[in-house]
Amino acid sequence: MIRMLAEQFCTNRHRWLIVTAVTLGIALATILPQVDEYIAIRSERTSLEQHVLDASEAPRLVPDYESKAAEKEAQLTALRDREIDESQVAELRTWLVNVSREAGCTVRRIDLGSASNRPWSTDDSPLNEAATAPPKEKLTPFNLQTRSITLSVTGAPEEVRTLLKTIDTDSRLKQVQLLDLRPGSRSNAELQLDLSLRYFALVKPAV
Repeated sequence: MIRMLAEQFCTNRHRWLIVTAVTLGIALATILPQVDEYIAIRSERTSLEQHVLDASEAPRLVPDYESKAAEKEAQLTALRDREIDESQVAELRTWLVNVSREAGCTVRRIDLGSASNRPWSTDDSPLNEAATAPPKEKLTPFNLQTRSITLSVTGAPEEVRTLLKTIDTDSRLKQVQLLDLRPGSRSNAELQLDLSLRYFALVKPAV
């Protein structure tokens, strides 16, 4: 009986939605702390750089401040690698196509949306889409840039699961907007996955 239920669960296409929604939901819960950490590190590095300038009359302090600034820069670089801005879109597209094919899936379509920007404020959330502007005192020097990417593939259930695992474990800051699974048009053994992802970056507005 247990084996029969397990087999039914494994062949039920909705199980993909349940498992993936839970997994990606957990991953999504980490976005806000990561972005807040990013803001804090950038702000602290800027402050340290200002201290270096202010310490020009006290040469003995400069090496210590420069060391701290270099440490923050290294942390910032690690976080930047998780962003997707204009310069990284082509690389992301290539990566999605490659991991789809490596999983054994056939890429039907991949569409890149235009970037949208909004002011980023203290205690903000990348998932906040409220139309009201934040209080001026909460504004930061950054904009939150978002870009949607839609991927449509077909493949065997195990191939689709492999692809979803790869995308889920990728460390870039992202949100799942749409995840739709349905039987493929060729056979019941094939699934069609339509996936819409939104990627984030913090950018300084052009002056």
